[in-house]
Amino acid sequence: MTEAERQDTRKAAKKANARETLTPEMLVREHASAVLGLCITFTKNVHDGEDIMQDVFLQAFTRIDTLRDHTRARQWLLKIARRRCIDHYRKRRVCHPIAEAEAVPARADCGDEHTMRVHAAVSKLPDGYREAITLYYLDGCDCAGAARSLGISNAAVRRRLVRARLMLHELLVEDKS
Repeated sequence: MTEAERQDTRKAAKKANARETLTPEMLVREHASAVLGLCITFTKNVHDGEDIMQDVFLQAFTRIDTLRDHTRARQWLLKIARRRCIDHYRKRRVCHPIAEAEAVPARADCGDEHTMRVHAAVSKLPDGYREAITLYYLDGCDCAGAARSLGISNAAVRRRLVRARLMLHELLVEDKS
């Protein structure tokens, strides 16, 4: 057996193990924070983000058999979440974003005031920049993973990240003064 055949066998075994062990509980436990962060970033509202997150997991549970590669469950869930957020905006044309981060009652798992300011600033970014920041920092994707998710090149992701950081800096400096 050649080395390439051995690697193919190992990959197939890993996929089979992942398929056997992937459960709805594991999906929620491992990916809920990333999905919620993406939903809150897109909707600019904690309550709408939580509602969309629940819809995402309900859809994922009913369609878990359509997931071909269980090692890519996170990307699959985030793609569903992005689509649900878009659907949310289509249904609600008139969207009333939160004027201030302090308008939302503090939750135990939302973090401190600084974190809320950063989330509020991220939500003010244009869509392309917000997606790049969310995938890179909140979801932990590298540039290549963010590029695959967004359907753009690595260089484009890096440019968006640089520009988004500059915009965030300006927004946070404005907010502080």
